[in-house]
Amino acid sequence: MIVTFDIADGSFDFYSKKEWSNQLAEWRQELADDGYVGAEALDAEELVEMMYGEELFFDTVPSDK
Repeated sequence: MIVTFDIADGSFDFYSKKEWSNQLAEWRQELADDGYVGAEALDAEELVEMMYGEELFFDTVPSDK
């Protein structure tokens, strides 16, 4: 499970591995649509930084599922 923390509003979001993969794909597509060349090569950390700067953090947390 992946959890994100948005320091701007103090919110947390939780993603399964599949949901996280889908979210990363959506963000890559948004960057590509905005004209960023090479979005498909960004890893998750680079991608989150490109989308949110220092506002959003993420980490993998153990899941009991």
